[in-house]
Amino acid sequence: MRIIISLLALTALLSFTATAQDVSSYKVLETVDHNTSYFTQGLEVSEGLMFESAGQYGKSRIRKYRPSGDKTLLEEPIDEEYFAEGLTLFGDELFLLTWQKETAFVFDADNLKIKRELSYSGEGWGLTSSTTQLIMSDGSDTIYFRNPDSFQIEREIQVRSGPHSVRRLNELEFAEGYLWANIWHSPVIVKINPSTGNVTNYYDFSELVRKHSTGQDEKVLNGIAYDAEKKAYWVTGKLWPKRYLVEFE
Repeated sequence: MRIIISLLALTALLSFTATAQDVSSYKVLETVDHNTSYFTQGLEVSEGLMFESAGQYGKSRIRKYRPSGDKTLLEEPIDEEYFAEGLTLFGDELFLLTWQKETAFVFDADNLKIKRELSYSGEGWGLTSSTTQLIMSDGSDTIYFRNPDSFQIEREIQVRSGPHSVRRLNELEFAEGYLWANIWHSPVIVKINPSTGNVTNYYDFSELVRKHSTGQDEKVLNGIAYDAEKKAYWVTGKLWPKRYLVEFE
């Protein structure tokens, strides 16, 4: 299985190298500790607070803490029948996807208590938001733009890098006019034009992945959060001991 996953990651990286319009670099600005028990699914920063969702059955939860460290201020478990996925903040509410239960939970961002539930069809992977819409991935090459009140799909795009469709889109972030996405089981973060679905840049985090994977298949790169105060992005991975503030070129 590990060999197959490595080949998938290599194939994805090579296809982006051959077709992306621009191969770009990044610079690590800060490194802080990260909770190694967190199977990171969603990451979000707003007004000096960081929100994070962790997956896996029986271990799913969300928490709130300061971006400068890892001390949990508040944490809320998710019922063990759900596998938590992407997380985003919209207004004063947190929206959390679940993997295969076709259910999204809406939390009060202040106390992390569930306010209501929403339904959708298919799998839930990554979630982010613009000022008017929620933006969701389901592991395919399609990104869905949803109404935050009804959760109905209002628009969708297919993500492509040159002639190739880009699949396994996972954790998402919308910032500086672009969509940013982790590619599951790949060391790649892609930058996507939200109007066309075209990949404009890709960033290779192989060095950090090698440092933290330690032979475990699921300790993959996952987690992107734009920090408006620092004008940079926090990135991490599932079960990683570190979180990185990076500046994309």
